[in-house]
Amino acid sequence: MHEFTGPHDYFNESYVRDWAGVANSRRPFRTEFFDAFAAEVTTLSAPKVLDLGSGPGFLAESILNRCVVASYHLFDFSPHMLDLSRARLASFGNRVSFHQGSFLDAGWWQSLPGPFDVVVSLQAVHEVRDAARIPKLYSELRLLLRDGGVVLIADQVNSEEKTEEHFLTVSEHETALRKSGLEEFRQVHAAGDLVMFAAKR
Repeated sequence: MHEFTGPHDYFNESYVRDWAGVANSRRPFRTEFFDAFAAEVTTLSAPKVLDLGSGPGFLAESILNRCVVASYHLFDFSPHMLDLSRARLASFGNRVSFHQGSFLDAGWWQSLPGPFDVVVSLQAVHEVRDAARIPKLYSELRLLLRDGGVVLIADQVNSEEKTEEHFLTVSEHETALRKSGLEEFRQVHAAGDLVMFAAKR
């Protein structure tokens, strides 16, 4: 099994299957975030959902099992992650759609069937691999939201104890979201090395 100590290889099918097999055991507190996302989505009326960096579909499965949604769209750049999602979510039928692409590409959002009521993202935003690019990503997410739409993001963040180039602090995330035109920032949950926060268009 891969040790996951170097760069991620999400185009390698074996690596992706190994990653998905241990993701929730390596961070057992991820289930707290599944609960927090579902609790937020249940407050919305049959929303159209975009899952950014959807991975193997763990978050999607949790939300779809507990929330009434009009449609759920999974966006990921790894074909193997999307294959795992298709298998995991097959029972949800045509409520679920799968989109392969990278949010590092210019105009990546233009092919997606927005506007969306909510964008959810778990451990994906830092995959821009350069914190200076995160504000641009938030501006692009704003374009995908309807008026009054919500972003719900959980990711690793920098703190006094940890400073890495591809992470922001919580306050820096708040500043980036506000500059993109998203408002009403609030922290939703924190556990382990992850923090979840929300903002509204």
